[in-house]
Amino acid sequence: MQQKLERKAPRLARFLKEIEIQFKWLFIWLFLKVLTGPSRRRNKPLNPQSVKSVLILRQDKIGDMVVTLPTIHTLRYHRRDISIGVLASAVNYKIIEHDAAVARVHIWRKSLPKIIKTVREIRKCNYDAVIDLMTGTSVTSLVIAMLCAPRAYRIGIAKESFRKYYDYYTLEKMNHAHKLHITEMFRATLEPLGIKLANGVTECKIALSEKQQERGRQLAEQIRDLRFDALIMLNVSAGKLDRTLSFDKFVKLVGVLSSKFPRLQFLISYAPNEERLARTALEAGSENVSLLPSGVSIMELIALMNYFQAVVSVDTSICHIAANLNVPLLAMYNGNNFNFSRWYPYSKRVWIVRSPDWKSVDGITFEQLSAAVDNFISDLSSLSVLKKVQ
Repeated sequence: MQQKLERKAPRLARFLKEIEIQFKWLFIWLFLKVLTGPSRRRNKPLNPQSVKSVLILRQDKIGDMVVTLPTIHTLRYHRRDISIGVLASAVNYKIIEHDAAVARVHIWRKSLPKIIKTVREIRKCNYDAVIDLMTGTSVTSLVIAMLCAPRAYRIGIAKESFRKYYDYYTLEKMNHAHKLHITEMFRATLEPLGIKLANGVTECKIALSEKQQERGRQLAEQIRDLRFDALIMLNVSAGKLDRTLSFDKFVKLVGVLSSKFPRLQFLISYAPNEERLARTALEAGSENVSLLPSGVSIMELIALMNYFQAVVSVDTSICHIAANLNVPLLAMYNGNNFNFSRWYPYSKRVWIVRSPDWKSVDGITFEQLSAAVDNFISDLSSLSVLKKVQ
């Protein structure tokens, strides 16, 4: 609902979000004295070896959970004695549903009865520490940490404004000065647990069940046309207005690519409410352009993505998924250097095209986009990822 509003009425969406934030501040002001207890740090410094269970807060979007996977697996790899629980959202919990590194998945749903049930469920686990990966002053995460694990040590990112309520946190001014990637910032939260790495995290892929893998294979057989050399997904759908590419540009791009690369098959990915527009793009191409079947879930798309030779995407979630699966990716970003340096996909097989407009990805001209895709396909061909493009 929030994503649809951001796309159709961005000013109203920002206004409502501000009201939500102010309400949360009022909530925390009223109940902070009740929720908070004596600081564990003051009473007893954290002994890393005494921590045997950790709750990671990541009740956000799909891409955020994908970016969190290396941190989860790094913790699991270096501290086998720690049981890991994750608080996920109703949107992103499926990313870790079959992940062996995660002992428990708690789902945060925005209804009072379900919130009460989840809080009780988490409190029974009696976690020793909470790692809050929601960056900055997230009132929601602080309240969740206080409610769900009131006696646990709290570790966070850029929590200067809440320094009183966190035992350990990274400094935003340092994160900003060094232009740290979000993965590097996450890695720093493991230091209080005795995991100090100069660089790098444990790489891992999204875990799929056998049923999900089989579904991906079935979809690939349904979609793949063996007359063509390779399958490339073109994704135009994005959750936010500043991540949205003009559909006219996309339609034109489909037509040009279809004509210029007749030996390649292009698959158009779209949101459910964009099917009519996707069909317009389909008509711009030839027989080497097809649509993703309607009703395909995000996990089915992830399973299917293993059969793609490349992905072109404007959506950050799709970008992070492709990078996680090591599928060659051409990602579109706006000109916001701060946001880009923090959130670009961590992968060696990522090509980037950026808009000169720091507010919108749609600042990328058609000529820039077309040239970027040409170079992308040329590079993949030279790397033998694709057959010789004719």
